Amino acid sequence: MRRGCPSGFTLLEILLVLVLLSISAVIVVPNLPQNKNDDAKEEAQRFFQLIQLWTEQSLLTGQTFGLNVDKDGYQLLRLTRDDWVPAEKERNITSVTLPEGLELDLEVSGFVAEEDRLFDRESLFDEEMFAEEENKPPQPQVVLMGNGEIIPFTLTIVADDKRLWQVKGNDVATFEVKNLNEGKE
Repeated sequence: MRRGCPSGFTLLEILLVLVLLSISAVIVVPNLPQNKNDDAKEEAQRFFQLIQLWTEQSLLTGQTFGLNVDKDGYQLLRLTRDDWVPAEKERNITSVTLPEGLELDLEVSGFVAEEDRLFDRESLFDEEMFAEEENKPPQPQVVLMGNGEIIPFTLTIVADDKRLWQVKGNDVATFEVKNLNEGKE
């Protein structure tokens, strides 16, 4: 009987191909472009966790904290006798800058509407007396009080002029995260 060339692959050849495929997948997958909605979701969840942490910290320490939000990020501030100062970074994150392509839109509620005011704001204060100093620290739009109350707000994460994710906080520091594009393609 004559022995011919064996047909098929050996186990070693198959394992070698699997190792090469897995190595190439490890290199290629992290470099794939991410969806902006994924980045927005990640940032919304980060903000949700941080605002809960900062509110609990305010409640436990009795300190008043504030949140200064601009379109590129947000910063935690602490109220001192003199003014608002950036919070010290002990173990917690106190400042976040958003990835490129994402923006924040903050809506603060709980204030009296201009038309419902008894006095006009400009008539109450001497503008020159309260003129802004150039080196004045940032002022918070959302205040986290030591008694557990906060100024109600809605923070929306926007990418390419599309509102993607939203974090809402009410006056008793209950927060919710909401996907604004749920069910949309």
